[in-house]
Amino acid sequence: MIVMNVLLSLGSAVKIGHKKGTPLVDQRTCYLMMEGECNAGCLYCIRSKDESKLSRVPWYPFDLEKAIPKIESSFERVCIQSVNYDNFIFEIKEIISKFSKKIPISVSLSLKEYDEIESLSGYVDKIGIGLDCARKDLFQDIKPYYRWDKTWQGLKSASEIFGAFNVICHLISGLGESEEDMALTFQKLFDIEVYPSLFAFTPLKGTDFEKLTPPDISSYRRLQLAHYLITSSIKRFEDFSFEEGKIIYQEEDFSNLKEDIFITRGCPSCDRPFYNESPKGPIYNFPSVEKIDFSKVKEEIRGRYEKIV
Repeated sequence: MIVMNVLLSLGSAVKIGHKKGTPLVDQRTCYLMMEGECNAGCLYCIRSKDESKLSRVPWYPFDLEKAIPKIESSFERVCIQSVNYDNFIFEIKEIISKFSKKIPISVSLSLKEYDEIESLSGYVDKIGIGLDCARKDLFQDIKPYYRWDKTWQGLKSASEIFGAFNVICHLISGLGESEEDMALTFQKLFDIEVYPSLFAFTPLKGTDFEKLTPPDISSYRRLQLAHYLITSSIKRFEDFSFEEGKIIYQEEDFSNLKEDIFITRGCPSCDRPFYNESPKGPIYNFPSVEKIDFSKVKEEIRGRYEKIV
């Protein structure tokens, strides 16, 4: 029986030969997305208006069962991007059941109610949950289908079910929050043993936010450093200084700079190449250390600073 309602991202499709093209990155994760009309209607998201896209990436239908051997031999991980409609968790489990247990599988989702999330235990090793907004007021305006308090309860419950830091919480920089708001959210998530995963807002034509600009690259680099310092337990939010919502770093903070701070942060093997940015740049999350121009990144993170050692 062929599993229907599944799409393959462009980069993943090229890697397994389903689409022609020249891969810009040797992807380690295969990205699948469920078909169907999404109920959520988040204001920045193109998915409810164009079912063949998520963020700036096109997705293609394919025969999953025929492709599974190639997927399992070509990638280190499978990530299933869900869309919110009735009984979609049942369909996720149906998709996962077609794979052997040779490859780890992640599911990225957002739920109105989190009562069913325990049913995915044993099917996946990592769960991604989209909080996206670093403040309650922004969340309520931008993601009206969901509820802030229930999402936080879901994050805590999922962490207890799947284990410490096996739940990844997606956050989007550039939706109106300050650097201080985002750093505080990093800390709150880390304290409940949920791993924060940072992405950049992408304006997409046809969405309510198509005219909103992406985040400033220097600000994003400061957030990436804050993310590293907090998730490495080098500093806590209370140890940071802020000026008008922007992080003020001390010279010693820059001694912690290293390349892998600036790669995509999520599940193991997560790369999501050019998901939130054009290959023409600026690159917010690099898919691998090898792609980083570290001297340029140092200049970008400098922003207001005169010197970085």
